[in-house]
Amino acid sequence: MNLLVELKENLTDSVVSRAAYYVDESPEKTRTALEGLIHTVVAGLMKRTTTEIGVNQLYNAIQKGKFDAHLVATFPELLRDPEQLTRLSEMGSNSISHLLPAMKSAIGLAISGYANIKNSAAITLLGLVTPLVLGTLNKLVVEKKLDADGLAALLADQRDHLIELTPERLLDRIAEGLNIQQLLAVGVTPAKRSSVAERSPVQERQRFSPEPEEEGNGSLVKWGVGALVVLALAAAGYYIWNNTQSYSSANEESANSTEFVDSTVVAPVDSAKLRPATPARTDSAATAALPVAGVTAGSSTSALAAYLANAQAPEGRSFKIPTLDFEPGTDQLKPAGLVTVEEIATLLKKSPVVQIRLVGYANDAIPPMGNKALSVMRVLKVKNQLIRSGINYIRVDAIGLGTGIKPGDSTAVGKPKLKQIDLKVVIK
Repeated sequence: MNLLVELKENLTDSVVSRAAYYVDESPEKTRTALEGLIHTVVAGLMKRTTTEIGVNQLYNAIQKGKFDAHLVATFPELLRDPEQLTRLSEMGSNSISHLLPAMKSAIGLAISGYANIKNSAAITLLGLVTPLVLGTLNKLVVEKKLDADGLAALLADQRDHLIELTPERLLDRIAEGLNIQQLLAVGVTPAKRSSVAERSPVQERQRFSPEPEEEGNGSLVKWGVGALVVLALAAAGYYIWNNTQSYSSANEESANSTEFVDSTVVAPVDSAKLRPATPARTDSAATAALPVAGVTAGSSTSALAAYLANAQAPEGRSFKIPTLDFEPGTDQLKPAGLVTVEEIATLLKKSPVVQIRLVGYANDAIPPMGNKALSVMRVLKVKNQLIRSGINYIRVDAIGLGTGIKPGDSTAVGKPKLKQIDLKVVIK
């Protein structure tokens, strides 16, 4: 089901006009803010269910809270009474502070900037939207007889709808404000409640009741063991600190490298950029020219193949791979792109420790979808294709950056809107 669509059906003209009057904003801006808040709250709760504590907390709040199907049904009537409206907003504000701690301010800033309304108005409207969202979830829990895991799975399923229906300029604000870039890029894996969370309080007390301790000797042994642990940790900490000093300076440059390599040109690696304390290369040009099984000579992955084959080349290099191309306005790879994905999979299988990051850009989205959403969908399509080819998903990170130009960036005037997928070797 599409939770976003169901929630926005409650935003009738009368509801919007009453909310607008209450916060002293225009109905048009208020509707934009309310719809944006629905997307934002759903995204925040989706993130909350990625931890076991979050799953339990949300489920308990929905089961034991005061927001239910009756509230959803009477929502328009509640807004007629200013006192009821104020009370509802305060209750919703308290609930969101409990469920999404330390995120209320970030949400307020994101929505006030998105809808061009006062920050105080955005916070007040957040208090109104929260009961609507929680009441709708309560209704679904009852109707579908969902347990906590079922609720978490329902929210996780909203990710694709969130990417598809959220305007690009709002999606950027949500991703940054709630720190959910990773969830949008690689998907949501809801946490499952453990058996501990479902035990009764009596069982918990029995399980964690301490064993009786002998007087005298028991306390001495405990103190002795504690002292040994402290000494061991101190020694280990000193060892790690001492070794980290020399290692971090040697790797700082390669970790921050953003150099791009044109994947259509195979060139020797610059020896000046080799890691310290590595043996000198004997014939870098010859290494770059070595054929790699499964990769066609001169193909768009040839430079990547030569780079991975050269053990002395530092990690952190990025490659532009033009053949990772898609049908206009879609996430459907062209035939040449499918071949390229298989070549990348072959290279990753030959280098089992390598981890990569796919960075996608798009400039051909067809409304109402935005370029940000399309770029995310495309890198995920490549990642999923690599997984189907036998590559562990942990080895492939994927992020979509829209056109590559941030909203409101005045310095981006005249810069081209990108349409490509880049591959960065994060660990080599």
